[in-house]
Amino acid sequence: MIGPHVSKSGVAYPDDLVLLKRIYDQVCVERGIARGSSEASDLAIEAMKLFSAGIFDEDTICRQLRHR
Repeated sequence: MIGPHVSKSGVAYPDDLVLLKRIYDQVCVERGIARGSSEASDLAIEAMKLFSAGIFDEDTICRQLRHR
């Protein structure tokens, strides 16, 4: 899932943001989280924290966010 152009440093580049947005949207739908809600904001923060911690795999991020 991760290409050679994807950040290994925790810095989110445009392709990384597309990935994180896709994950965010998917988890929001699955969990019934309303856009603009505090829960949605918390989810976005958690997604960025995981990415910044060096977790770049889409499936891993999704699993982590589903169980928070």
